[in-house]
Amino acid sequence: MDLAGGVAVRVAALCLDDHGRPSQRFAADAAVRAGLLLDLALAGRVESTDDSIVVDETPTGFAPADGLLAAIVVEPERSLDGWLDERRIGLREVADAAVRSGRWELRHRFPHPRFRDLAAEQTEADAVRDASTGSDGWSPEDAAVTALALVAGLLRRPAGSVAEAYGETPAPPVPESVLARADHVRWLCEAVTDHIAAARANDLAAAAALRAGSWSYGQAQIY
Repeated sequence: MDLAGGVAVRVAALCLDDHGRPSQRFAADAAVRAGLLLDLALAGRVESTDDSIVVDETPTGFAPADGLLAAIVVEPERSLDGWLDERRIGLREVADAAVRSGRWELRHRFPHPRFRDLAAEQTEADAVRDASTGSDGWSPEDAAVTALALVAGLLRRPAGSVAEAYGETPAPPVPESVLARADHVRWLCEAVTDHIAAARANDLAAAAALRAGSWSYGQAQIY
């Protein structure tokens, strides 16, 4: 099971800026954790039944996904929202795993990490995919990446669109055509995108608070 090019890593690549610096926005980190859950579901490790969620603790071989899977097994009483808010596993851990797998290259770590995405062609395709024009030929992974990127504000925005670039607009709904392409993981895709929409609302609140102070939201990004 190779998740080095899975949903979480593809979403994480959309969280890098032009200098290879990872985003610090709440919604971006939540989107990566959602990607890990979707990777586990696509790998058959997390499934939904009529009255419960069934977890297969067999490792996938991808460290962040396996870390999240092991934590779920230890604390099965936690809600899905609780795991999506799990700060011990997120963008940083996925970035490190992407480097170990050879999917990314670490350019330098200090004073702040910067990465080079070695699958830039795939990331470019993910960044410009238009969720509103149909999803013919998309795989469930494509649909999951697009749904997460859409609600987290990670898709390519028009040049000069500062508000869009910082996610300072409400999360749009995921089109039915995209959810349909998610196939057997649609149930999870719907749940995690609802959660990320709420995380993006937190980004809006943080941006408003920063604008009310002495720094702008853009200046307050910490890398």
